[in-house]
Amino acid sequence: MSQPLVKQASPDHEAQFFGQTYRRGTRDCVLKFYRAVRSSKRHFDSLLLAHAPGRMVLDYGAGIGQYSLFLARHGAKVVGIDISPTAIELATQRARKEGLDNVTFRAMDAEHLEFEDHSFDIVCGAGILHHLHLPAALAEVLRVLKPGGKAIFREPMGHNPAINLFRRITPNLRSKGERPLRMDDLRAIKGYFERADFAFFHLFSILMLPLADRAMAARLAQALDRFDSLLLKRVPDLAPLAWHVVMLLEGPRKSASAR
Repeated sequence: MSQPLVKQASPDHEAQFFGQTYRRGTRDCVLKFYRAVRSSKRHFDSLLLAHAPGRMVLDYGAGIGQYSLFLARHGAKVVGIDISPTAIELATQRARKEGLDNVTFRAMDAEHLEFEDHSFDIVCGAGILHHLHLPAALAEVLRVLKPGGKAIFREPMGHNPAINLFRRITPNLRSKGERPLRMDDLRAIKGYFERADFAFFHLFSILMLPLADRAMAARLAQALDRFDSLLLKRVPDLAPLAWHVVMLLEGPRKSASAR
């Protein structure tokens, strides 16, 4: 069994790292790579739109509020949390600029949520779980979810050699406390919920990353994403090599919160 997710950096270190990231835009240089592989984002967005409008939603690791604002625009009542006060300040400014009164932001440690039990219908997050000590994070997610609530996450996977090489040669783009998820982590996550659906994305489409700024990149990446989807359906054993996993988790188990 792989080593469980263990936080390697303190909350203060994480807050400092991401505060600098948001102020300096140090990750802007890699955003083009994420634009080249969009199918996982589309699937994540579709799940949010199917389940979140009209519901009470916790955006878990909200950053500067991209998904909090997205959900608020579609009628959800949203609370976004993040470890970085800088991110919360920027997200709050964005919400005020748009005149959205159904979204608020709070600086908070995701492993020690300051909410009452059963506060939210939906907990969602993009690229947050792999920064956390998984048992502590999931216990808090279960605690604040209402009975029958849902959790929706999009996370990077850690088995693909090509992506792992990219991670090794760009260490300054990541905090010390993060580690991509592995299949053992997904099995652990599944144990916290009555139902768990994992959708995997990006095998050959990651070959487009070096060409992400070329004119034909988006069209070719779209074709490769379709090929990846077909391949993953026919050969599900390739799932560990996917770059991203999108999770729909339903029915929090009460017994799991005591782990």
